[in-house]
Amino acid sequence: MMSPFFGFLTRSFYIKMILVMLAVSLIPLIVLSYISVTVSSSTVESQVNRLNAQLVNQVVDRIELTMSRFRELSEQYSRISSIQSALVSPSSQYYEEVVRKKDLIAVLSTASAVIGNVEGLQVYSAATDEVLSSDEAPSTLEGSKFRPLIEEFLSKGGSSLFLDKSTHPNVPILQNSTYYIARIPFDTFEDLRGVLLISMNNTQFQRQIENIQLGSLGSVSLLTPSGVTIATTSKLERSRDDARTRSILSRWAELGKPNQLEMGTSIVSVKQTKTFDSWIVISEIPSQELTRSAEIIRRTVTYFLIALVIIGGLSVIGFGYQLYRPLQAVKRQVDAIKKGNFEARVTHFAPNEIGDLGRMLNTMAVRIQELLSEQQESEDMKRKLEIRALQSQINPHFMYNTLNTIRMFAMLKDYDNINTLMGKFVSLLRYSMENYDQHVQLQQELEYVQDYIALLNMRYKYQTQLHAEIEAPLERMSIPKLGLQPLIENAVFHGILPKKMPEGHIYLRVYSLEGAEPAAVIIEVEDNGVGLDEGQLEKLRIHLQQEQLGDNIGLKNVWLRMKLMFGKEAQIELGTAASGGLLIRFVLPADTVRLKEVQHG
Repeated sequence: MMSPFFGFLTRSFYIKMILVMLAVSLIPLIVLSYISVTVSSSTVESQVNRLNAQLVNQVVDRIELTMSRFRELSEQYSRISSIQSALVSPSSQYYEEVVRKKDLIAVLSTASAVIGNVEGLQVYSAATDEVLSSDEAPSTLEGSKFRPLIEEFLSKGGSSLFLDKSTHPNVPILQNSTYYIARIPFDTFEDLRGVLLISMNNTQFQRQIENIQLGSLGSVSLLTPSGVTIATTSKLERSRDDARTRSILSRWAELGKPNQLEMGTSIVSVKQTKTFDSWIVISEIPSQELTRSAEIIRRTVTYFLIALVIIGGLSVIGFGYQLYRPLQAVKRQVDAIKKGNFEARVTHFAPNEIGDLGRMLNTMAVRIQELLSEQQESEDMKRKLEIRALQSQINPHFMYNTLNTIRMFAMLKDYDNINTLMGKFVSLLRYSMENYDQHVQLQQELEYVQDYIALLNMRYKYQTQLHAEIEAPLERMSIPKLGLQPLIENAVFHGILPKKMPEGHIYLRVYSLEGAEPAAVIIEVEDNGVGLDEGQLEKLRIHLQQEQLGDNIGLKNVWLRMKLMFGKEAQIELGTAASGGLLIRFVLPADTVRLKEVQHG
């Protein structure tokens, strides 16, 4: 079909004219796209550099604001009279001393709650040599974890001291927190009463920068003057990130500490705070991040041009196809109907006689499909009626044998067994008659058969044991209702009882043959009864091939229902078991086996 169609395109003057117009319009677009990409690359780079510098300035402003707040809080609380009055020599009255400490801790707790993002407040009393905290129990300076910080502050003798993780690398509490320590009272000309410690967890600084988006490779880092990382958004492992920041700081110092510098293929903005902490903020954007926006523009323009070419070409082909398509659609519809595919439809109707022909073909295909569907429904209904007719033959036969058993117990006046037997009989009747579904799970049929064997064992002194070996998940496979009971009944009455053994055994095996060609599911019923000789087996095989029921109504009935359910490919095999009894094997095509879910009411 494509060869005649392209021949049509090459002969069409209208199609050629469209192609020339499309080519003429593309040349100005290509020139304009090149200019746009060139200008956008330089513009994007300058804008990113400016925004990177602004970003560093904003982070520095945040850090300086935080440090200024540290200093203001320390001066404010070190001058509070309630705190200074609590830092006195121990009282001789124990109650008064406890109240004084309790009031001081309450003040610290209130201050910590009001301030909000401060990790904690601690006060060291020079008079009692104790450390009181907003969130910990009082302790002596000797046993306090704040001892190294307080002793260093006292040794320097100033009004305040700032300590971070780079000042004392071996002090555990400085690894995750930053401390600002102030004298109480703050003025050095007054006698020292104690020390105030205000701490902030480094995660607070991490939160100040973690929402900054610099692409997948860009990062912002907050460092101490010695280059120790306080917080960072870098995704590198710590050792590699430390090496990166050290090289940046070294290059920054060599160049005279400029606000921006180039490091390899990256643009780096660096700024140091002017407060007492002197921390350094580094913002790095790799060149691929710098050019990402320009690359997006370049790709967008390129894709646009490619899309325009494709759309133009497809438009030309589509226009020609609209002229060529209706006739080919009608031709395909006729070919499909000729091959028996009545679901094919003409989907494109030209506004001419060819379109009318396509509509008529669709109407004809729908009508033929409806007739076939009605015929299929008629066949399905016939098949269901046959299954029900065969099912109705099993129920009276089973009830006759069971009632005969009850009659024998009645003659013996064994009322206990009659009561038990009637209970099982009612349960079996409910299964065989009240359940209108003609297909059941194999597991349901197995439970029914087990109850049936228990009923038989009450009647006869010969006991029958059922051994079931069912491959998962075939216990949920759908089989005809009462599809196993006639086979078990035949095994008992025609195999086990005539042999007059103390105990009979029936084996039920269900498994799949996945390696076979074709794949199949096997159902085997084997007993250790008297069995059949080869002549009897052959006679029974011939009987099973006939349509009339005749003798052996149980086995013949089951086989007919198996064929109706699993199709004509299903097979039945008869043989002699190793124990001498009868072996019945059903070979069912695997693609006809369905797993059934039990509906719980």
